[in-house]
Amino acid sequence: MTNKYHTAVVASVLSCFPGLMGRLPAQVSPDKPPSVEASAAMPSSSKLSPEERQQRKQAKMQREMEEEMLRVEVFGVVPETDTNPLAVAYRQSANDFQRATADFSDSHARLEFRLEESLTDAAREKWLNNLKNSYEKMVLWRNRGAELYASDPEKYESVGLLLREMLIADGKLDRLDRWVFAARALLSSKRLVNDEVLLYAGYTGFLECDFELASVGWGQLSEAGRLPEREQYMLAKLPTISTTWEKELVRLQEDVTKDNPRVEIVTTKGVMEVELFEDDAPESVANFIYLVESGYYNRKPIFMVRQHFLAQTGCEKGDGKGNSGYTIKGEFNLPNHRSHFRGSLAIPLGLDTTTNDINPNSGGAQFYFSFLPTPIFDGKHTVFGRVISGIETLGLFKVVNLTDEDERKNPETKPDVILRTKVLKKREHVYRPTPVIGRLPK
Repeated sequence: MTNKYHTAVVASVLSCFPGLMGRLPAQVSPDKPPSVEASAAMPSSSKLSPEERQQRKQAKMQREMEEEMLRVEVFGVVPETDTNPLAVAYRQSANDFQRATADFSDSHARLEFRLEESLTDAAREKWLNNLKNSYEKMVLWRNRGAELYASDPEKYESVGLLLREMLIADGKLDRLDRWVFAARALLSSKRLVNDEVLLYAGYTGFLECDFELASVGWGQLSEAGRLPEREQYMLAKLPTISTTWEKELVRLQEDVTKDNPRVEIVTTKGVMEVELFEDDAPESVANFIYLVESGYYNRKPIFMVRQHFLAQTGCEKGDGKGNSGYTIKGEFNLPNHRSHFRGSLAIPLGLDTTTNDINPNSGGAQFYFSFLPTPIFDGKHTVFGRVISGIETLGLFKVVNLTDEDERKNPETKPDVILRTKVLKKREHVYRPTPVIGRLPK
């Protein structure tokens, strides 16, 4: 295997599963992971030639690979002589994950370096399927590790250290979906809990609407005076959000009895299926399905991604200033409007320049995925759907902001993209929006 190919394989795993390979050598303090010595200061990328930028990128990938190679003696390894049924299940899940990751890495390299005769849709589909399979195997492995650690925190402290590093790595990158079980296991033993564990356990509870877990994590930091201002605000909002969530649970149960439309969204980082709240935002849903069926969203960049906040797309220009040539009325202020939670789809609305109030007629093709419960947006932007599968994809989107001109001009800024969208199910009537400003394309 060439260095270039090997680097790509490692980098692909690092980019999609941070912390999974980040296990520490036994001789190194668990609070200070090993790292390759930082290189001397380099000029800003804006002053580099394309060749120099590529060299810098390859050097960075090489350093990341070398850091992982330093972690050969790893935490989280349970010897074969341990016949505890939980240990056996943990080792089996670890092996399953390693095999799934090897398949994913191979498909990534073939996609990256065109090892097949041509880049086909099948190659992309294989990459996406292997990515999803790796994620599912990883979640199972993580939960098996949490069960093992909780059974005897002292004996299996190395597994706990692995879980701690994974939680912190995933927390920093907003990849905490399905972390509740493992986060609770870490908190319950108290052996390995530090401020970062409390912070990201709190985030895990917050985004998964496990408000007890959020209160435990953030509450301890708050009592110690070490909870950051933003999280302090969210902690104060927990009672309000909890009440809203109880109401939303009732609405979700009602949705089960409805024939709500569903749409598949295929992106460069995974596949999501979304359910649309037609009864609660009929005009917004009609507009979305109309645009999906017209192919409007195909190849649209996810032009703004802010961690622990949102990911926005649907701009014709790719800089946040474009639309589909018309706008629709907002439905954010209807009596039955839906609230923002992780995975909510919503249409952003602008401000009226004369009154500085929300312009109810400013929505259109652009929409965003909410990463967290955001009560500050409730009643201000129209929530018209939610992600029902593939929600982990949100945490894989590249953090970008193409509304910023300097970042947009940087040749290294390459956002993730919606590859295609497809209506999976809809009701038996025509879906056609009624423009308020502009008109539908002919």
